[in-house]
Amino acid sequence: EMKNVAAYLLAVLGGNNNPSEADLKKILEAASANVDNEAISKVVSELSGKDVYQVMDEGANKLTAVPTGGRASGGASGS
Repeated sequence: EMKNVAAYLLAVLGGNNNPSEADLKKILEAASANVDNEAISKVVSELSGKDVYQVMDEGANKLTAVPTGGRASGGASGS
């Protein structure tokens, strides 16, 4: 869930470069959010030891390569 990733990023922005599960739980509880221990464990295990700024850059680069699927329109046509 995005709230778990957001809590991880808040911890990093706050100066904790390697947040633990307990850190994320504390942030989520302070925001009165539901705590899902399994989801928190997954986020911590996936991001632990990684530079989150580099991870975000890599994700942004992947998004730019995804086609948006829209077709350019030549304008409105009327009868």
